[in-house]
Amino acid sequence: MRFRSAPGKRSTRVAELLRESLATILLTRCADPRLHDLTVTEVEMTADLKQARVFYALRQGADQDQVLAALDKALGFIRQELARERILRFMPELHFLVDDTLDRSARLEELFHRVKE
Repeated sequence: MRFRSAPGKRSTRVAELLRESLATILLTRCADPRLHDLTVTEVEMTADLKQARVFYALRQGADQDQVLAALDKALGFIRQELARERILRFMPELHFLVDDTLDRSARLEELFHRVKE
């Protein structure tokens, strides 16, 4: 189930602000080097702005389990840093999910290439 809303909706604008802030926090303020192996690709929010799904892509060779453990460990710090930015009055519940769009597109490219041959 996706949280996406129509363009121009408040939840879409807030999701984009959260994506930018999260990317900056993970890249510059988090001391754990495992968190430097990910890129925040998209944030989807519920219409009531209480939950956010944060999709991220991993760099080639990064250990998904290690990155997820680092995210779990740093979640409190990340929420605290987001609260300092004062994007929202109440901090949404963050759910981190691996974005497999790149893997799926590579698989489709491979299948198309096989069909073409």
